[in-house]
Amino acid sequence: MNFGFAIRDIRQKKGFSQKEIYNGIISKSYSIEFEKGKHNISTTLLIEILDRLSMDIDEFLFIYRGYLLNSYSDYIYQLSKYSNLHDVKSLNKLLNKLLEKDDLVSRVRCAEVRCRIHFIENIKDPKKIDTNRILVEDRRLIQDYLMSIETWTLQEVQLFGNTIEFLDFEMHFPLFKSLSKSLNLYTDYDKGREIFCAMLVNLITQAIKHGYLDYAEVLNQQLKLLSTSYKEFFHRTLAVYFDKVFAFKRDNHQASYLAAKEILSMILTCGQTSIANELIILLNEET
Repeated sequence: MNFGFAIRDIRQKKGFSQKEIYNGIISKSYSIEFEKGKHNISTTLLIEILDRLSMDIDEFLFIYRGYLLNSYSDYIYQLSKYSNLHDVKSLNKLLNKLLEKDDLVSRVRCAEVRCRIHFIENIKDPKKIDTNRILVEDRRLIQDYLMSIETWTLQEVQLFGNTIEFLDFEMHFPLFKSLSKSLNLYTDYDKGREIFCAMLVNLITQAIKHGYLDYAEVLNQQLKLLSTSYKEFFHRTLAVYFDKVFAFKRDNHQASYLAAKEILSMILTCGQTSIANELIILLNEET
């Protein structure tokens, strides 16, 4: 890829001179040819130039692609949107697009989408997922893929978080043990904390549903450690909700029950109906 044209466009729109951006990084003659698209530069130099432009590489690539998401971000956006809306028709379109490729990651994503489609189409009792409705081969493919990863990065963590409810429950423990080795590496990375928090919320929810309260409480402590910034306010709110659920389930503590219902009411007020519907089940109720 040659990024010279895009860098020149951003530089000019921001009002920077070539000297202000390139001095000490690349020569004047090289920068002129670079902006004409005649030279490439290393990623290290590109990051230095972007720093002079007050821009990180993710935003630059977003602009470079014409303000479009990369393929993975676009996939996650569509999967989340259509799943929350229970839009099976759009999920099938997404699946058909993924089926055009035959690499391992594409096959895993196909399995993820099919699991979601089967779940939406066949869900009967919101208190219990009928795992028989999930294709056995899709579950196995996802589990085998995750078990094969030695060092997890964020896409694997997100895949685990998005498919926890479809996997064999006994697989949660070894998979979490494997990914937890990477957790501390991402505590200072905003996107990383967000993905780990979302994964923990789903894992805690499944642990509570299966009656593993001690395990769920340990996971919730980890969620609290990750959700200390205002940016993780929503996940911190869910951690408080889980604490109320624990107190209610262990001691039938009615004050905790009422506090949990207040949190659910706030989530509903914010328009997050699907999340509230999932969480209220932990109180042995239905919306």
